[in-house]
Amino acid sequence: MIDLFMPFRAFLKLDNITIDNNVFRMHYKVTVIMLLVFTLLVSSKQFFGDPIHCMGDSDSDRDAINSYCWIYGTYTLKSRLKGVEGTHMTYRGVGTETGGKEDRIEHTYYQWVCCVLLGQSVMFYTPRYLWKLWEGGRLKVLASDLASPMVTKDWHECRRGELVSYLSHANMYSHNMYALRYAFCEILNLLNVVGQMFLLDIFLGGAFRNYGATVVAFTRVARDPYDVNDVDPMDQYFPKITKCIIRRYGPSGTAELRDRMCVLPLNIVNEKIFVIIWFWFIFLTFISTLAVLFRLLVLSSRPLRTVMMVGLLRHVKRSTVRRIVKRFGFGDWFVLYLLGKNVNPHVYKDLILELSKEIENRNSHRYSV
Repeated sequence: MIDLFMPFRAFLKLDNITIDNNVFRMHYKVTVIMLLVFTLLVSSKQFFGDPIHCMGDSDSDRDAINSYCWIYGTYTLKSRLKGVEGTHMTYRGVGTETGGKEDRIEHTYYQWVCCVLLGQSVMFYTPRYLWKLWEGGRLKVLASDLASPMVTKDWHECRRGELVSYLSHANMYSHNMYALRYAFCEILNLLNVVGQMFLLDIFLGGAFRNYGATVVAFTRVARDPYDVNDVDPMDQYFPKITKCIIRRYGPSGTAELRDRMCVLPLNIVNEKIFVIIWFWFIFLTFISTLAVLFRLLVLSSRPLRTVMMVGLLRHVKRSTVRRIVKRFGFGDWFVLYLLGKNVNPHVYKDLILELSKEIENRNSHRYSV
């Protein structure tokens, strides 16, 4: 069983170079791992056996009935969702059919749960893939060999000059597209999680939009087992026992309709999976919205950028950082901020001081001229 989860080890590894933030990682790490684990659970017979078990007249045709009902779907009855089991219905949603086809709730989604969850994991990883493609390993090159706790002599002699030159001369004002692409990926994360909620609602026939809230409202209140008006949303949307109609010919060639009761053991898992997904997507939407609003605020507020950089430094005057933020564009600041999250704090402090001196010298030279 443990071997089935071994492929997810790659997602659990921490990157040596950080090119995003915690909210971004919740999308492509936490959510993707969660969806892949759920995909594995609903697709592996090792955990729950066959996905459907239908009752037949004999053992010889049971496999054929199982296959038929799995392919063409099953149904429950709206009129049999309320009431007391054993009195008003055989099982929740299963009983005597009196209302015709309008009373039926068709269930065919369970065939596609595995594919939908797998497709969602791909969609949640797509913004990460785009950002890695656009980032192109730039930060890895800039921060290489500078994350070690030991500050080497090479930094003082060579690398410092290279970084100062890169940030203040050669590529100054050239990182705006770099930063805007990252902001675009953050917006894409938000749009994706909202879009996935709508797609799941369509997939489940309108059941997903209020599913988690309905389940909580139902479970938190003490229920009377003989209250005929109580409907468990898990039984309504993810029934464990359903009905299936099979058409066959009798001995004389007359068409016959046979209904069968089918057990869907996977719905025991599906009902919990979609509750977890509902709450996680709501939480992810909330924090992703805050992340996008914060990015817009950072884009428009230089004082906030100054505060963020000061938070990465020790014993550096705010005026020194303010001088750099005032001189640098948003993209240059963004690269410099990411650099501060990946290099030794002493190296970063030294770099900031050198950049401040370089900017001050250039301003003095400009005024003297």
